[in-house]
Amino acid sequence: MQRLVITGSSGYLGRKLVAYFRRQGKTALGIDVQAPLEEASPDEFVEADIRDPDLLEAIREFDPDTIIHAAFVFQPMRDTKRMTDINIGGTENILRIVERLSPARFMLVSSATAFGAWPDNPVPMPEDWPLRARKEYQYAADKTEIEDRIDTFAAAQPQIAVSWIRPAIVGGPEMENYLSRFIFGMPFLAKLDGSDNPLQFVHEDDVAAATDAILLANGRGAYNLGPPDWTYTTEIARETNRRLLTLPFWLAWGAAWVAWTTRLWIHESPASFLYFARHPWVVAPHRLLNELDFEFRYTSTETVREIVRNR
Repeated sequence: MQRLVITGSSGYLGRKLVAYFRRQGKTALGIDVQAPLEEASPDEFVEADIRDPDLLEAIREFDPDTIIHAAFVFQPMRDTKRMTDINIGGTENILRIVERLSPARFMLVSSATAFGAWPDNPVPMPEDWPLRARKEYQYAADKTEIEDRIDTFAAAQPQIAVSWIRPAIVGGPEMENYLSRFIFGMPFLAKLDGSDNPLQFVHEDDVAAATDAILLANGRGAYNLGPPDWTYTTEIARETNRRLLTLPFWLAWGAAWVAWTTRLWIHESPASFLYFARHPWVVAPHRLLNELDFEFRYTSTETVREIVRNR
């Protein structure tokens, strides 16, 4: 594994992957609609939309042995059709390219949200737990649909080591997005319907190292990517020295709906996101631990502390 294409290379996770593999002496081609930061610049870069059919020739010319697809819209958009077109339409274009070029390895970055947040989810969920789309929350619903497509694609391309990872909440010193602002930037935390909901944080460095381990092993199929522990709402409140309130779910939902609908700056996501603050979606990294002997450097709580120290 020497030549990697990384889509979404200018995003939070993409930057971490580029930096990690370059430190390993690999050559990386980054693809993104935004130019890379100087300190996280790939060896080669193509400024392009992942839906662009002309990407085939740019990637063919680079001649990769590995393609990592990490370009997705994470920040909720009000234009839901456009968000789905980028997430799902862009993935379809990348799959067509992978099928044409047939690299040795292809990895797709999915999400633990693909399982959906449901009251009867076990804590934690193994890789073979059924995916149940939380259709109200678009990012999670897109990931569930994408996993259905990648599973079919992998079966049709046995010559390619096709894998996909399901990271929990990715955090660390460089985390700065709507999720970090929601969890760590609000003046208080809430237990919805009185539930001390478990949340799982995986350190950005562990995500990069686990990605490398899976690719080096020519891994196939789904890998849950979260440490074998999780953090409760009460712990986050204690770590951040904030008040903890108990709120009815309907009241929190109504307030979030008003904030999103009226475009208040204090809320950057639709109310449907609150399902993931109310119900569990914690994953068990069985394949990483049992098949690859992977060791996480950070626990979930240690990752929370890293985020807090750098805010």
